[in-house]
Amino acid sequence: MKHIIIEGGDNLGKNTLIKNLSDYYNFDNVIIRHFGKPPKLFVESMSPLEFQIQCFYKEAQIADYIRQLENDEYNYYENILIWNRSHLGEYVYSQMFRGEDPEKIEIYLNNYESANLINNPDEIFLILLTADPSFFLSKEDGKSFSKNIEEKTKELKLFNEVFEKSLIDNKLILKVNDGKSFLPERYIFNEILNFISKNK
Repeated sequence: MKHIIIEGGDNLGKNTLIKNLSDYYNFDNVIIRHFGKPPKLFVESMSPLEFQIQCFYKEAQIADYIRQLENDEYNYYENILIWNRSHLGEYVYSQMFRGEDPEKIEIYLNNYESANLINNPDEIFLILLTADPSFFLSKEDGKSFSKNIEEKTKELKLFNEVFEKSLIDNKLILKVNDGKSFLPERYIFNEILNFISKNK
């Protein structure tokens, strides 16, 4: 099974990349899961961070079930699991907008990765899309958490930090802009595909 994690700020090309990957794999056994912000209503005995961590563990159960299908005689194609965003975003957004302690978040995330994401290192690929802060801000559509250049800069910085802290072996960070323009879509896709192919 290929487990591909696409992470990064809003409007930096995650959805486009995922569509291109799905096209490449002919949509055969491609499963896309999206991680989002905590709902406005969640279990009252938990903090938003604790609630999110429990959601991540549920997602890991789904991933494990998909992995078990690999040896199913009725499974025609390799399973491709794509996460649009992931647990890593919690390191960024819990700090910036919910006031959580970064050391506490890091412990949660390391425990989560140790339990779920490093037992099959050859099949897991972490891809972080990044950009210059000014370019990132220029793509703001009013729907993101961060709204100004200071917040955009911090968001990118924290994504870089958690990328480096992640225990996942196969990981790639890719800057998606050249000045005020996106790099060609085909170039970005080929860079990602080469990374996945080289590390399989």
